[in-house]
Amino acid sequence: MVEMRFFFLEWVNDFEKMMLDSLAEENPVYQVNRIMRRFKSINKLLPSQYLKKLHKRIHCANRFSSIKSSDVIVCNGYSVFPFLDYVQTMQCKKILILRDSVSALTTKRRKLGQLAENQDYIETVRPVFDVIFSFDPQDSKTYGLTYIKQFVPFTWKQIQSVNRTPHPIENSCFYIGGYQTERVELINEITPLLTESNCDTDFYLMDKYNNSSNYPANCKNMKLSYQENIEKLNQSRFVLEINKPDQTGLTLRSVEALVFNKQLITNNNAIKEQEFYHPSRVFIFDSKKQQQLKEFLHTEPVKVTEEIAIQYSADGMLETLKQHIV
Repeated sequence: MVEMRFFFLEWVNDFEKMMLDSLAEENPVYQVNRIMRRFKSINKLLPSQYLKKLHKRIHCANRFSSIKSSDVIVCNGYSVFPFLDYVQTMQCKKILILRDSVSALTTKRRKLGQLAENQDYIETVRPVFDVIFSFDPQDSKTYGLTYIKQFVPFTWKQIQSVNRTPHPIENSCFYIGGYQTERVELINEITPLLTESNCDTDFYLMDKYNNSSNYPANCKNMKLSYQENIEKLNQSRFVLEINKPDQTGLTLRSVEALVFNKQLITNNNAIKEQEFYHPSRVFIFDSKKQQQLKEFLHTEPVKVTEEIAIQYSADGMLETLKQHIV
């Protein structure tokens, strides 16, 4: 029987490369990045559309030459568009994973000129792929996509190793996110409550446009690498998650808290529907629950079972792909 290999195309941020490097240690997982490198500079010099199309076909064929019909390619919703037409011609199994909402992806592709105003993201990519996964439960229902659990970029073996390694844990709350007015308001509201309970804050609010008129005094405007992010999370007892108003799917932050045994403070009321939810581990904050938050900060959490937590590891993600592609 031919081994099924997984080729992840253009998964290039720190989180993604860390995950794929981890999986490749014990699985037939490969990366193909910088796919369109040097393509535009040559293509724009060609005098006709026929030659431009021929050049693109040859360029992509060369970049994907190691992929066989028995393999599986895994694309992500952000980076697939420059070579989507070639992916459609490939004879192997094809998977697309959407890490953002369909509406956000549609808006972004239109701004970049990759979709016309009357074109729809999902209906453009749907004919190309055998399976389209989404982290968003509502999008999965609305567009007939396959729901996939959010996952961290670590194998279960790596997660266990981190959790078994003794390290100091401070009575602090960790947060990292981009600047938004709603996030500032929640941070300003929750900070005094944490302080009153002797819980320190380690907050990173990245404001690249320097909207400093109402920037919270206890936040740091600096970027962290993903590894630094995880180190700080593991040094804290609590993790703060602030979802966008229309966001109901799990964020990476909530899953990190889950697998690394941190107590999560979130504004995502929909998290109650998750199988791992327990009131000792997850506190859903709103302005009317200030006293309950103080009580939560002194609560000893019930640990999540290994059977549940392992589903949110990189291994769990790969297993989900295998189940839906056979």
